[in-house]
Amino acid sequence: MSRAAIQRLAGAAVLLALAGLWQLASILFPYESAPGEPMVPGWQIIVTHTFLELADYWPGGFGVNAVAQGGARTYAGAALAVLSNSWDTSLRLYAGLALGAAVGLSAGLAVSWSKWSRRLVALPAQILRTFPMMALIPMFQLWFGATFLGMTLFVAFAVGVIFFTGTVNAVGNVADVYVDCARTQGASRFQIYRSIILPAMFPELRSSILLSLGMAWTAVIAAEFLGAQTGLGQIIVFSQYFGYVDRMFVVALFLLLYAAITYALFERLSRRLTEWMPRDHGLGGRDGAR
Repeated sequence: MSRAAIQRLAGAAVLLALAGLWQLASILFPYESAPGEPMVPGWQIIVTHTFLELADYWPGGFGVNAVAQGGARTYAGAALAVLSNSWDTSLRLYAGLALGAAVGLSAGLAVSWSKWSRRLVALPAQILRTFPMMALIPMFQLWFGATFLGMTLFVAFAVGVIFFTGTVNAVGNVADVYVDCARTQGASRFQIYRSIILPAMFPELRSSILLSLGMAWTAVIAAEFLGAQTGLGQIIVFSQYFGYVDRMFVVALFLLLYAAITYALFERLSRRLTEWMPRDHGLGGRDGAR
């Protein structure tokens, strides 16, 4: 059996073990957060009732009436509610991720571009990245309200500070020999950044991008906590009000699934972008460690 197959089987075994522990916890702790609402819902409740209850968050349309307007809870309504709110959350997340990545990358590159750009960017960026993110949520709400712009900017801020730090570190780790060789060939500063620094820094920047993806999902849900009328975070807020732990758990599972898909897509893309790098396939190498 190949090493990849063994790793997949080990991952599946861990997931099954975690699912079993959750079911055991639901049996050992039969407490309720509200009448009829278990504090630790078992899988039998999640599978048979909880997903259907998500139809409460469908506003109506596509031939499926909203529960708030007298419609019945249906699996079609539940699926539409999940898709609709997931779409709204994803729009905020990826818009903020793109904006934050662009600003953070540009600011990080400016630090190494020239002495003047370093003086203009380095100190303010270093100060901004020390701000506690959760403390900034009320400030963004007061400035922009519970709007798409406000939530997108909050995600962009959370992502941008990580991209800035990662970019500065990645550029600093590019081997001087590459830059010196390009200069001896008569390359301009712009050509050096385009052909040498940007490709060479990506492997170092990869870990910062992965960290930014995780932070982006955290930031968008945190932003939706403060008055969003749609989105997965809004479902969690309403579930918290009424003690629906099972609904919060199901939404958390969806978030875990979306984050895993995001990581997998980036992993595939990053491998394509770093095909030029030599890889050690031994047990002690980079791939072996994974």
